[in-house]
Amino acid sequence: MLMTQADENSKKFCVVIVDGSPLFREALAQLLHEDVEFGNVAETGDKQLGMFYIDRLQPDLVMVDMHMKKGSAIDVLRYAKNLHRPAKVVMMTDRDDSEELMATVQLQAEGYLSKLIEVPELLSQIKRVCHGKVVVSNRLMGALTRAFREDTGEVDRDLNCLTSREKDVLKCLSIGMSNQQTGEYLSIQLGTVKVHVKHILKKMGFASRTQAALWARDRGVTI
Repeated sequence: MLMTQADENSKKFCVVIVDGSPLFREALAQLLHEDVEFGNVAETGDKQLGMFYIDRLQPDLVMVDMHMKKGSAIDVLRYAKNLHRPAKVVMMTDRDDSEELMATVQLQAEGYLSKLIEVPELLSQIKRVCHGKVVVSNRLMGALTRAFREDTGEVDRDLNCLTSREKDVLKCLSIGMSNQQTGEYLSIQLGTVKVHVKHILKKMGFASRTQAALWARDRGVTI
């Protein structure tokens, strides 16, 4: 059945939270339950149960504690991305180290949020991801940039391989714009934006739009 624009606008986001801290995940689940933009919210601290919820609910968003038992966060992220309709994923952390960060970037997580930010900002950033943006907490930007440099230090990338329009799209990616927002900002069709993003990733050798955004920010290629 086709979804009308009205149905799309009234759709509530389904979220699965997989986090080892009972206090944090229960408080986060309650925060989302109380917001009109969210519908089903499931939470657990167990990797296998988290995967069951993801498979059963086919959520719009999965929020994952980056520091679960070794490998568990990556497993949950990979599982969410392998759905028929891949979920958006936000990695949550209370630290600013770079361990395992690049693995999550390569698997195309859309968000990196610190558990130490204020509640209104946390809720705002979660909504931004749900609406198609890539978000990174300011306190995590340094760690992600360091991890990116360490992982790709030997890769030679030349911005001049991009067309003028592709550079414009990359600048939009650098500040976390969604494809829809990029199209509106540049006055081009959504399908055209998607083609430009695909070309940027291929020409520059990026694994994801998050990688592209980090590279662009690090080099001042931004709006």
